[in-house]
Order: sequence, then structure tokens, then C-alpha cells
Amino acid sequence: MKPALPLAAACLALLAGATAPARAVVLETDTRTFAVSPNHRVRLEFPIGELRVIPAEGPRVRFDLRVRCKGRSDERCAELADRLRLESDDTGQTLSLKLDGYPKWLRKGFTAMGELRVPRALDVRIEMGVGQLEVEGLEGDLDVDLGVGQADVRLPRASVREVSVDTGIGDASIRGAGSSQASSRFLGTRVAWTQGRGRSDVRVHVGVGEGSVKLE
Repeated sequence: MKPALPLAAACLALLAGATAPARAVVLETDTRTFAVSPNHRVRLEFPIGELRVIPAEGPRVRFDLRVRCKGRSDERCAELADRLRLESDDTGQTLSLKLDGYPKWLRKGFTAMGELRVPRALDVRIEMGVGQLEVEGLEGDLDVDLGVGQADVRLPRASVREVSVDTGIGDASIRGAGSSQASSRFLGTRVAWTQGRGRSDVRVHVGVGEGSVKLE
């Protein structure tokens, strides 16, 4: 792994509102971009927060990050954000990205909000600890592993061959595949669809929470 420069150090765009003590401070970091080939795969490890994965324009992967702090001073928020680093490694046509330096002891009032843009045909794997994940518009294989939270995936139906969604505890659903499927149990929920005419395989696993795939 090659550690990047601190994500928040080079560019801190303060988007806070009024000066009330409970205001939210949002810091916007530098954009990171990576050149990839049509045969690349992309893997992202994102610990906690909110993550959005969408198609990119052109043959580059792009990662943007914002950090929201509530109930903390601008200086303290900047200090915490400055610890975050995006590590990258490009080996064997797999671009691996990892957001590191998240303050593990701090959950309340500190939220990382990431956006990953990927060429739509590339295969993507997302490994996320806790939070909310949105994926839309991709056409390659998709593999999602979310520990706790909600995963919402929206994909073009014409590109998909198979879909499976499972949760350890929670709800799983597939919609837009001709007949919608949904399941809600306390333990061991799984739904699958295998009648697509596309090329991509989609797998969504959520340990605790909700996983849904909508084909459009």
C-alpha cells in the first residue's frame, strides 16, 4: 500500500453555516484520481459513514471525501479530518483503495461522506463496516459486504445476469426483475434472481440491516 497525502490537509473548504454551537461543520478534501484500464477491477475499504458509488466519465477512478462534524469546533474537526488518509495500491490490474486513519473511538458527531466514481463497465468490490451505501448505474460485477447499515443498489437491468441479496439479521429485496422479491426474517434472510440476460453478477451481503437491489 502507498499512503496518500492526508486527505484533508491540502484543501479545507469550510461549508459551515451560522455560528450556533450545535452547527455542523463540513470539510471538503482534495479529489484523488487514478488511471485504469478496461480490464481493471476496483476494491474500496470504507470503515464508517456514508458512501455513494456512481459511474465515472472517462477512464479514471475518482474519490471525493467530505467530513461532517457536529458539536465540535472548526479546529477540532480539521484536526480529526486531517488524520484520514486514502491508501492506494494498483497490482495485477486491481486498484485497491482504503480509507485509513478513521478515529475508531469516535462515532458520535463525526461522519465521513465518500463518493467513488468508477468507469461503469469495471468490476467493483465494496467492503464497508458501518453506515449507508448507495450504488447506481454500474454495469460490471458488483460485490458488496456491509457489516451494519443499509445498502441500496440501483442498476440497469439489461446489464445484469444474476443477483443475490442476503442479510444476517434484517431485510433483503430485489425489485424490477419481473416479479419483485422481498424477505424479512430475524435471522438468515436471502433472495436471488438468476434470469438476467446481461453479463454482470451482483452480490450484496449485509450483516445487520437492510439490503436492496432495484433493476431499472
